[in-house]
Amino acid sequence: KHKGKVYTPHYIVCNILDLIGYKGCNILRKNIIDNSCGDGAFLTEIVERYCNVAVSNNLPKEQIKADLETHIFGVELDEHECNTCVNNLEAVSKKYGIEDVNWNIKCGNTLYIDDYNNKMDFVVGNPPYVRIHNLDDIEKIKSFDFAKQGMTDLYIVFFEIGIRMLNKSGVLGYITPSSYFTSKSGKYMREYFIQNNLLTDVVDLKHNQVFTATTYTCITVLKRNNSENFVNYYEYDLKNKNYYLIEKITKDLFYINKCFYFAKKELLVKLKKILTYMPIFTKHHIEVKNGFATLLDSFFIRDEFDFSDYVIPVLKSSTGQWKKCFFPYNDKGQLLQYDTLKENAEINSYYLANMENLKKRDIEKDGQWWGFGRTQGIKDVSKIKYSINPLIRTVDDIKLIKVGANQGVYSGLYILTDLQFSILQNILLSDDFNEYISVLGKYKSGGYYTFSSKDVKLFLEYSLTKLDCG
Repeated sequence: KHKGKVYTPHYIVCNILDLIGYKGCNILRKNIIDNSCGDGAFLTEIVERYCNVAVSNNLPKEQIKADLETHIFGVELDEHECNTCVNNLEAVSKKYGIEDVNWNIKCGNTLYIDDYNNKMDFVVGNPPYVRIHNLDDIEKIKSFDFAKQGMTDLYIVFFEIGIRMLNKSGVLGYITPSSYFTSKSGKYMREYFIQNNLLTDVVDLKHNQVFTATTYTCITVLKRNNSENFVNYYEYDLKNKNYYLIEKITKDLFYINKCFYFAKKELLVKLKKILTYMPIFTKHHIEVKNGFATLLDSFFIRDEFDFSDYVIPVLKSSTGQWKKCFFPYNDKGQLLQYDTLKENAEINSYYLANMENLKKRDIEKDGQWWGFGRTQGIKDVSKIKYSINPLIRTVDDIKLIKVGANQGVYSGLYILTDLQFSILQNILLSDDFNEYISVLGKYKSGGYYTFSSKDVKLFLEYSLTKLDCG
């Protein structure tokens, strides 16, 4: 968590170098840097390519050695990794009969290094992924423009550092989490990309996980002095370890509400209509909310209890299974006093046996140890509602279930509405909803997508307006 080390597979290194154009005679005497080089995953391939092209062009070994010392750079914080990187580079150059290269690999903290600013033809890498609360240099990180918003991540700062390193026509290629497409912390960075027309290529790896960490990634290519008005959008074929072009997309399609969304043009047109939809007066009432958050389901939710007082049916939205819930609240959703609850001897014994774990929870500020950890979903128990599971692969995975009055919902979302159940089914159990969720791009393992209460509410309101308008 603190070092953010995630080693890059060789095929990803090759993909990025190909995308930025670091191949063929174009690479000779061009400056390139990996500013978080680790043991040299990128730099070893860079040296391999450079030597191969130089030898093919009959450059003398003395010239090749000088070029390797002059045009290839790396920065690495970890001294052991830095030394390993140098050894790995030396092993590559020796294959071409070039030895004793004075490698330009600096052991240091990239956050504090500006020696390479405005000098690089290419910047490449797999910058460290570290959330700000796991970092030691928070004050320094917050000095970067891209780190002004939200709970930033170190890789976002490395984008700013990389851009500073580029010369007037330089190109940057990184593999990073794709979360910056829509995250609050990526807002300023996205705006900068758009305002300066830097973004040229995006490869969304979607559910393909190339690292052992559960991280959903993308390859981003930025170019100074970019004259194109579109972005090449690619998806990834993990079997063949390569990217393939989907569309050339203009920013008016992929930049929606100051976020990035990538898909085929026809899907982006539909998505933009939904995301830019301004709710108007409607005769229908719609609310979408999160279910119970007890913060100790093993206590409050079970198959059976030894008592029947204050026990209600509860639906696990994610699976569609019914359980029983100990619900220590009145019909207005107000927490009962413990003195009232303990009048039932079995309930009192149950509380006393679990008091330690209940008090360990990180409950809401005004919460009580004997109640749920959060108040969400409690006041709506007396109402009829419709549960929906917020984790799907396709429309066939959607579980839309009616939940009656005096019944609860947990592990998912529920809808409060005056709409007929059949109308909800027609809207949500549809290919349109499935497309919408997939293009939002909130990936989860196993090929699943997730979505929020806000996502569902907006789609329902937009769809109902279309229905009402015929």
